[in-house]
Amino acid sequence: MIKVALIGIGGMGGVHFNCYKNIADAEVIAVCDVRTDMAKEKVGGEGINIYESIDDLLVNEKPDIADICTPSYMHREMSIKALEHGINVLSEKPMSLSSADTQAVTEAVKRSGKLFMTAHVVRFMTPYIYLKNVINSKEYGELLRLDMKRISAIPTWSWQDWMRDLKKSGGTPIDLSIHDIDFVQYVLGEPKEVRGVYHKLKNNNDYIISELVYDKCIVSAEATWYNYNIPFEASFKAVFENGAVEYKGEKIFANGNEIELTTEALSSDTGINISGVDGYVGEIEYFVSCVKNGTKPQIVTPESSQASVRLVERILENSIII
Repeated sequence: MIKVALIGIGGMGGVHFNCYKNIADAEVIAVCDVRTDMAKEKVGGEGINIYESIDDLLVNEKPDIADICTPSYMHREMSIKALEHGINVLSEKPMSLSSADTQAVTEAVKRSGKLFMTAHVVRFMTPYIYLKNVINSKEYGELLRLDMKRISAIPTWSWQDWMRDLKKSGGTPIDLSIHDIDFVQYVLGEPKEVRGVYHKLKNNNDYIISELVYDKCIVSAEATWYNYNIPFEASFKAVFENGAVEYKGEKIFANGNEIELTTEALSSDTGINISGVDGYVGEIEYFVSCVKNGTKPQIVTPESSQASVRLVERILENSIII
């Protein structure tokens, strides 16, 4: 049984905690959160040790995995601490807020000899895996155009309002758009050219529209925090030489016909038998399998996560700021 210490049990940490209930090979043995009362309430009477400080947890526990779900600005420090204690690390995205910080984490991974993976959940979501397979197989010919969107209201709910502090979250470019930028980099590699328009946070609105130019196609990625009550929506439309694939309303369509996606879509891409189609369960189960078998993650490598942060920085360097 793989023993897990969950570092942070807020919004995303709560998602991860619930995922472990569906993973037979792993158990959460300890939780760390500065809000210990909230942590105790979320954990319930399951006999899990609660800590206010990661330092105390690392001294008193011997987990196989530290699952880091703290705010983005804490990822570097906490990842390195866990690695230096000889613990494998699964860290929520982004790997860190800057390419310099991601390099520091990668160097710590190499020194420790432990396994590390950034939880880029989109790589494990069935609609995006389906799109990746269509692109790679050239089932409809070459990709001509890909439009990706993540539309959200401004996150006013975060602990100590850290998400609206751009120094702590990076705003929509590094917090939200990185989901799609990472997927594009994962599937298509580095673009020839990038450009964008970034409406930097003011009046509770923050959004970025990016364009990535490749030899045979162009990709647009839009991510928003808007100052009104709008439900979150992720979508894409990929146009090929001989067809199109579209994801909208949590359904996927190929040439206008709805496609029924099953767990086989995930299993064929990851090489393991994943028990559910949920991307969060998929990414966690994949990393648990890597730790159990002593194999380095291949779907998300530290170098690939670094490349995604660098690509966001490159887009910002070539963006108009409004």
